[in-house]
Amino acid sequence: MNPRRLVGVCTFAILASLTGCADAADLPVSVGSVRENLPALEQAAALWQQDAYLVFAETRLLSGDSSRWVASGTFQSPSENSESLLVLLEQDGSITTERVSHASGVNQVRPITELDWKLDAEEALQRALTEEGRDFLEENADSQCSFMYLERDVPVSTETVVWRVTLTGCLLDPTFQTIIVDATSGEILRRKIY
Repeated sequence: MNPRRLVGVCTFAILASLTGCADAADLPVSVGSVRENLPALEQAAALWQQDAYLVFAETRLLSGDSSRWVASGTFQSPSENSESLLVLLEQDGSITTERVSHASGVNQVRPITELDWKLDAEEALQRALTEEGRDFLEENADSQCSFMYLERDVPVSTETVVWRVTLTGCLLDPTFQTIIVDATSGEILRRKIY
């Protein structure tokens, strides 16, 4: 092997170990793929309104034998101003929908399309978790209710699509940490520790 290439490979390996490069096997939880499940959510939304568009998606961080749903999507339609639609994909593959009424009308927003994001939930979670975050999930495997939203970062003028990772306990446990990850580049935009 070329000595320069060997140095480059070794440097990359060292940097990867220092930055916490991890694969799915290293995650203390499992997370549903929004990208894989989005077609099923969109199909259910199209039965409600043909022009339905994704406002945000959510997936839960599952540990053990969690019986929570895998992914959900909230949809709006430019032709419907009095309600939006929540679509839930259960672990058994079944779909549940719920119409959500808006007394003061639906505030139409910019849709999220597949062109707006590259990272799926698992890769975003890998980038978001620090050692403390991993410890929190491992130590609270049976009592964590953590989740991730794919949404537009509205406070930012460009409305970048981001993953909002929230590490939290169930019931009265406080939120431990919130991490905002750019859904295209994987850059950590903000981190708040409570």
